[in-house]
Amino acid sequence: MANTTPEAKLPGYETTFITRSELSDEALKALQERIAGIISSYSGEIVLTEDWGRRKLAYPIHKETRGHYTYVVYTGKQDIVHEIERNLRLHDHVLRFLTVNLEKEFDIEGFRKRRAEIQAAAKRREEEREARREERMAERRGYAPDERRVERVEAEEPSAESAE
Repeated sequence: MANTTPEAKLPGYETTFITRSELSDEALKALQERIAGIISSYSGEIVLTEDWGRRKLAYPIHKETRGHYTYVVYTGKQDIVHEIERNLRLHDHVLRFLTVNLEKEFDIEGFRKRRAEIQAAAKRREEEREARREERMAERRGYAPDERRVERVEAEEPSAESAE
């Protein structure tokens, strides 16, 4: 018997690709739109697109030492991965790409919720790290009224009782 649910879940994939750093923003946007067109033609949906920016490569690829990273999470049916990878192979400015199958029945809302939680936790950690850095910098400058500094100052000052 066929699947009786009104909307069958599609498999989910993530593709990360690296393009040459000299590729213009317009050309990169055109490549991303091309991939989006392929995804929509295979009844898919783009869940997330992140631009990770230009970074130094771990090792030279085709004499390039820097590359522009793009991350795309999407759903689709049949041979969507083969078509996307074929188009990435044909594009001269794409240095490397990697596609990972996330799930056979991809839960889009669950992914977005987990992603939001991860990003919120990362932001919280970054804020805590920044606060600790500010405390250290203030302590180095002598502005921090934390307990250790107050105890040191009190230990150095003679108390009124010992003067008598």
